[in-house]
Amino acid sequence: MRTVILSTIFVAASAVIPGCSCMARDAETYKADTRSLLETRNDAVKSCYDVALTTDPNVSGDVVVNFLVEKKTGKIMNTSIDTARSTAPDALSTCIVEAIDGLILDPVDQREGQATFVWSFKANPPPPAA
Repeated sequence: MRTVILSTIFVAASAVIPGCSCMARDAETYKADTRSLLETRNDAVKSCYDVALTTDPNVSGDVVVNFLVEKKTGKIMNTSIDTARSTAPDALSTCIVEAIDGLILDPVDQREGQATFVWSFKANPPPPAA
């Protein structure tokens, strides 16, 4: 069995825009809601890793993705791989970006969210020799 560890590094929101009928989350709620939204794609992320394992049964590393949550629409936008911090193969990183494409945070927020999310993958070590 392979292990997939998901963790959030940072989610922050910019200043409040007056006059919007949207909600205004505090930073911790924004982070938790964004993490929950991304977790709806856990099956797709696991599928990305399973495909990577067919190429290399020992594949491991981090996929670090930066994106914006657009204010007033909740759309995940400007998704990009943080190549300086990602250590997983490019194909795995690209698959994950595609897996989260199209997500929308609902209810929407009156603030733009700037986020970085990290997926950590670690192949299980082979069982010890008997």
